[in-house]
Amino acid sequence: MRLRPLRPGGTIAVTAPAFPADTAKVEKGIAWLEGEGYTVVRGATLNSREGYLSGSDALRADELNLFFCDPDVDAIICARGGWGTLRLLDRLDYRAIAQNPKMLCGYSDITSLQLALWHKSGIPSLSGPMVAVEMASGILPFTETHFTGYVHNTDVTYSLSLRELDARVQHEGSCDGPLVGGCLSLISHLLGTPYMPDLKNAVLFIEDVGEEPYKMDRYLAHLRQAGVFDAIAGLIIGQFLDCEDPLRPERTIDDVLYEYIRDARYPVVYNFPYGHGMHKVSMPVGAHVILDTQAGTVRFANIFATAVE
Repeated sequence: MRLRPLRPGGTIAVTAPAFPADTAKVEKGIAWLEGEGYTVVRGATLNSREGYLSGSDALRADELNLFFCDPDVDAIICARGGWGTLRLLDRLDYRAIAQNPKMLCGYSDITSLQLALWHKSGIPSLSGPMVAVEMASGILPFTETHFTGYVHNTDVTYSLSLRELDARVQHEGSCDGPLVGGCLSLISHLLGTPYMPDLKNAVLFIEDVGEEPYKMDRYLAHLRQAGVFDAIAGLIIGQFLDCEDPLRPERTIDDVLYEYIRDARYPVVYNFPYGHGMHKVSMPVGAHVILDTQAGTVRFANIFATAVE
């Protein structure tokens, strides 16, 4: 499945499917998009609140269904993450969405939504910057380059140098498969539900924020017990920000991660610039990816130029 191309002059819908978004930050982010030449449609969820959510489940799910099916909308970018998209997965019209493939961009809590869309509708998406976060705070040149560079790329692949990204190799090798992943805690929560994609021969990428090492251990143990680490073809480890526990400094997040990857029989790359930090590569969820540590490259298929199986 190929997504509708997003070019300057196109129309982007902005939605808040999780936590409420700060209005001032939303407007700053929208100003950046408009400065890039896009027309922006504002969702009702940007001005809605129901407790810690940006509106009722019905409102948030209906808005996503509406934007996907609106022929005038070329892409959807989330305002922010937080919590709440997992509540929406049984309310989405996956058949209608599959008939209207377009980019959904976001990360963090948006992970569950992106994985469900890929599994149920075959829709790839972009795990990348959000309107009220990176776009609102003066998007860093590195992050902007790897967002616009991917979105505007007309080649069939988008190739990156591991050395230039300062990514490190834990296990050498080459692999290819669908790129699947996002926020580790959300991946763990989605396992065992009908919305989790099959990870057999996939290249998994993971990151997280604000989770102590013992919680990361729990999520990684869940993945191991579910057979994930035996099924995947490769692993890309992104940023784990604020994931240390000052009360238990004897066991770090690096210690926990290493315990689960030290015996891997496939290529493993870590320190990859992706995650909750402002310095990030946009990752095309569902795209075919080739990871080759000997060549020192990672090549993503262009979800706007090539069909995704």
